[in-house]
Amino acid sequence: MTPAVATVVDQGVSRLMIMEFQVCRRGRQARWVVTLGETVYGAYLDKEQALLDAVDAARDALAAGHQAQVWLRDRASADRVF
Repeated sequence: MTPAVATVVDQGVSRLMIMEFQVCRRGRQARWVVTLGETVYGAYLDKEQALLDAVDAARDALAAGHQAQVWLRDRASADRVF
């Protein structure tokens, strides 16, 4: 599977590829999920477990030479946590 990335473009030249892991609530049961682009990376019963898995995945991406971030998204805001 090819990882989803956000691309920062400066004057038409791609400068930086960032893997963005997003932690948010989704679905009828309002489970916590980690997404990477449009793909659900994992579903969790609580926010803490979702955050831990997202940070672990971001650290693995960094170790593989990719740029990575973890974002916590809720109804009112989005905060970068890693």
